[in-house]
Amino acid sequence: MFDVNYFIRNNERKGTVYHEFYKGKWDEVTFWKDDSLLLHDDLMFKTEGFSEAIIKVIPTYDSCGITEVSVEDWKKIGDEIKHKDECSRELYEELDGWLQEVFMEYDCFTILGL
Repeated sequence: MFDVNYFIRNNERKGTVYHEFYKGKWDEVTFWKDDSLLLHDDLMFKTEGFSEAIIKVIPTYDSCGITEVSVEDWKKIGDEIKHKDECSRELYEELDGWLQEVFMEYDCFTILGL
């Protein structure tokens, strides 16, 4: 496991104001999976550069919707994040540590918005 500063697991969740980072393609049914990572909306707002990088690569990204992110998209987001604030870069690096294992099994992940 890796160190987490921004993300939590489902068993640590308090309420529903979280963006869920779901392994693989969303099954269109399940929310709050125990193997997902969750990011509180306040942290998503604080790390504005992170969502800016996502939007630059995936213009259809909707923080209240469902966004599938391919391995290729994630690499492009990484290129964009280099020019963003330190907190956004840290958040990206933390998520990237988790995604390296995810990408061994899946060719994408899904962000389930608020």
